Amino acid sequence: MKDERNLRLTASEFLASDKSGLNQQVANARWQFLLALNRQVPDVFERLRNDVYPVFARLAKPGYWSPGRTFSMWQSRWDPDRQLTPMLMEWAHRFHLADEIWILEGALQTLSNWNNFPHCRENLEILGFRKPVCVPGLIADHEHAFHFEDEGWDPTLISFPGWRVQATRRFRAAMQQHRQQMQALIKERGGVPAVVRSQEEHFDWLALYQCADATLKSIVKGAGRDKTTISKGMHQAAKLARIRIRAKRRKLKSR
Repeated sequence: MKDERNLRLTASEFLASDKSGLNQQVANARWQFLLALNRQVPDVFERLRNDVYPVFARLAKPGYWSPGRTFSMWQSRWDPDRQLTPMLMEWAHRFHLADEIWILEGALQTLSNWNNFPHCRENLEILGFRKPVCVPGLIADHEHAFHFEDEGWDPTLISFPGWRVQATRRFRAAMQQHRQQMQALIKERGGVPAVVRSQEEHFDWLALYQCADATLKSIVKGAGRDKTTISKGMHQAAKLARIRIRAKRRKLKSR
């Protein structure tokens, strides 16, 4: 059985998002999903290199793809006659990823990296899928500054241990008040609480189910966990990464 490994998706207690709604926690969860694909379903990236890259390399020219461009912008300007789009979408549909625009954009960035740096293509590097997140600060430096002042220790009035107890009590009370004020302010400005931890195996289960057509039953056999645990785990991972889980395959009715 694989050891359970905790993941910390963000160091912050609250999250700020960019204009598209992306925040650091979502970006890190998506990266964990990609790492899980690399471990569990490497065929995703092998097929991108073998099936899609040759067409990309033939069509690529200066400006064909650049960081920060959206998939729709690229389609309308650089692939209006749909020379690459069908191959890219066929690859994405094969692994139930066609609804994830960030995957398509990451694939184009990865293809561009592979075209510019042959060693990245040979090593099947996937850093092109990792999108940087730039979010505005919700609280200014002067707003979150913390100040604490104490009258200090007078040895003629109190023992040092006695003063230390009183000063520590006042300091902790001041910190708690500061925490409450900052939490109220960040919520007022649109910050949302972060999920402190997740687990690596949840993303492994999601990768297998989403992209390898694995059933819950087959994942149970490999993971040694019950079906409910696996279902909840992969759904949590999908929620964190904002990935739409594929629909269950329906059994054909016998005639």
